[in-house]
Amino acid sequence: MTKVLISIAIVTFSTFGFSDINSMRARLPKIVELKDKGFIGEQPDGFLGVVEDKEGAASVVAEENADRKEVYSERAKTQGQPLEVFGAVIGGAKTRDEQAGRFIRNSSGKWTKK
Repeated sequence: MTKVLISIAIVTFSTFGFSDINSMRARLPKIVELKDKGFIGEQPDGFLGVVEDKEGAASVVAEENADRKEVYSERAKTQGQPLEVFGAVIGGAKTRDEQAGRFIRNSSGKWTKK
């Protein structure tokens, strides 16, 4: 079930919400940089979180999360799912697949290095 939802999410990400997706793509190098420096990380709800607010981390996270919320909301609606369920599926995949050495927030809210 989880793999099906993730597959559907990936396919639909490429077909809807082009402006959100384009903004997210343009922001990706900065997100990668901030993750590599340990300033931001993925959370189980599918959104980014701030580990340490340096180099504009909080504003990048706010912009990315606003776009993710729009994209996730559209996808959740087309799948007849609550946003929280959809986000949790994506969040599970993002935290599971995150690179070693980067921060992820666990379900109890603690930041840990993967």
